[in-house]
Amino acid sequence: MRVVGGRIVQPGATDARRRPRVSVVIPCYNYARYLPAAVASALDQRNVDVDVVIVDDASTDDSHEVAAALADREPRIRVVRHARNAGHVETSNEALSLATGEYVVKLDADDMLAPGALARSTALMQTFPGVVFVYGKPVAFQDDPPAFSDAAASSWTVWSGERWTARLLRRGRNVIMQPEVTVRRDAVEASGGYRTQLRWAEDYNWWMRLAALGDVGRVNGVPQGFYRVHGESFQRSADDLELSDLRARVEATELFLSEDAVRDPWPRVARTALLKDARRMTARARERPDGGHAAAREFALIAGRLESELGERRVRGLSASSGRWGRAYRDLEARLAWRRWAKWGM
Repeated sequence: MRVVGGRIVQPGATDARRRPRVSVVIPCYNYARYLPAAVASALDQRNVDVDVVIVDDASTDDSHEVAAALADREPRIRVVRHARNAGHVETSNEALSLATGEYVVKLDADDMLAPGALARSTALMQTFPGVVFVYGKPVAFQDDPPAFSDAAASSWTVWSGERWTARLLRRGRNVIMQPEVTVRRDAVEASGGYRTQLRWAEDYNWWMRLAALGDVGRVNGVPQGFYRVHGESFQRSADDLELSDLRARVEATELFLSEDAVRDPWPRVARTALLKDARRMTARARERPDGGHAAAREFALIAGRLESELGERRVRGLSASSGRWGRAYRDLEARLAWRRWAKWGM
C-alpha cells in the first residue's frame, strides 16, 4: 500500500541479542531546571545502550553544576563546558561531533524523549538499512510532561529520500519538531551537520540534506518525543514569530536548492508553496487587532520576491483573502493540514 508517497509496513521483529548503541547529545544554555528530565528520558530508554553528551554553552545559570552532578552519579554521561558562548548552531554541531554511537539523537535540554522511542526508531533502521533518519509523532507540552506509556508502533512508513523531500517542499513547512528524530551517525558525518549561516530553520535545511543521503522512516501511532513550549525558548525570542519563521524557511529552502543536486520541479514547487504561505500570512496580518500594517508589508515583500523568482504571476487563492471567507478557508486548511501531519507525518 502507498501512503503519502511512502510505503507502510508493519513493524518487524529485531534480533534481541543486538542492542543498538545510541548517543544522545544535549546542547544546553541556561536550562538547568529542565536538564535532569531531558537526561533521565534518555537514560531510561529500553533495549538500547545509551550514552549522553551534554555541551554547556557557557550558561549563566547553574547548568554546568547540574550537568556535572548528573555525570558524577552516572558514568554514561559526559559533560563539555564552553568558556565563552558559541551560539546554539555551533554548540549543536559540536555536540553531534562528539557522538560515538551508531545512532544519534540531538535532544534540546528543555525537551524529552518518549518512553521506548529509541527502541522503536532503531528497530526501523535495523530493518531498513537504507533509512538515514527516523522521526515520529511529537507531543507539545508546557509544564509537566504528558503521561504516555511505552507501547509498540502501529506501523512504519518508509519513503525514498527523494519522495520525502518533494512532499516536504510542496508543504513548505517543517514537519519535525526535533526530539522525535534519530539519525545514523555516518549520515550526520556525511551531511556535515547544521549550516552555520542559518540561525533559524537550520534543522529544516538539515532534514532535506539528510534525505539526499538515503531513505526516511517514520514511527506511526505512538509519541516519539516531547517538545516543551515555554516563553524562554529561542524560537519565541523574536518580535514577530510568524515573520521570523517565514523568512527562515525561505532562507533555508533557498540554501538547500543552491547547494544540492535537486530535481527540476523542486525549485518551482518549493517557491510556490512558500509564496502561498506568504500571501496567507499577509492576509492574516491585516486581521491583527493593531491592523498589522507593518507585518503585512513585510509578508507582501517576501511574496513579491518569490513571485519574481518564479517568473510568472500566480492567481491568488481564497486563503490570501482578508475577511470572513478567507479566514474560514484558512482555518479549514490548517485543520486538514494538522490532521494529515498528526497521522502521517506530512
